[in-house]
Amino acid sequence: MKPPSRLTRFLTFIFVMVAMLLVAIPAFAAPGGTLASFSLNEAGCYVDITAQVQDAGFYAINMWDDGNFRAGYGQDVPAGGTFTVRFTIGGVILQGAAGIGVYLEDAVGFASTQTFDSDGSAQLWSDTVGTNCANAGFTFGAAPVNAPGSVCAYPLAEGTLIYSVPDGARAYYDDDPNTYTGFDLPPGTWYITEFGESFAKVWIACNGQPVYIPIENVIR
Repeated sequence: MKPPSRLTRFLTFIFVMVAMLLVAIPAFAAPGGTLASFSLNEAGCYVDITAQVQDAGFYAINMWDDGNFRAGYGQDVPAGGTFTVRFTIGGVILQGAAGIGVYLEDAVGFASTQTFDSDGSAQLWSDTVGTNCANAGFTFGAAPVNAPGSVCAYPLAEGTLIYSVPDGARAYYDDDPNTYTGFDLPPGTWYITEFGESFAKVWIACNGQPVYIPIENVIR
């Protein structure tokens, strides 16, 4: 068997060097992620949207409705991590499209240039919920959930007790029967932050305006 020629040995050397370089060069991860879950709280007038990312970077969840930017929030997320954004509901879903658009992107709102995942026709709440929330004074907004340094318009005092409201109750803006919100507090258990002579003050959410209900609807 003839020994390999000088050209063959040279080509083999080049092939081995290229292969070694390919092994040595690190693979740069590309950002990406998915919208993992949606959770509606009708009484609190908000939707929690959670995303899971693949690689570390800045990610934002944006909400659009028929071409109108509603709200968005972004933050740095570690590789494989999740983050949740709470969107307050400020009105009905417009009827020009099938639903509301939710997008996981690389920046907030108009600054975004890359979309990683989307749901372009999410039916996140009904017209009744949107109307009630708007009438209650809620506006579209977005804020992180349980993130350090997040802004909370209505913080819940430590030690606040939970009470049962088994049959639900009419909700009022103030401790005044002339301030009916137009919607009723659903049956369930609720944080009560204050008891007056006739009304109890109900904590709704960090960025949800508290409401008042008649004391007789609360079991204590």
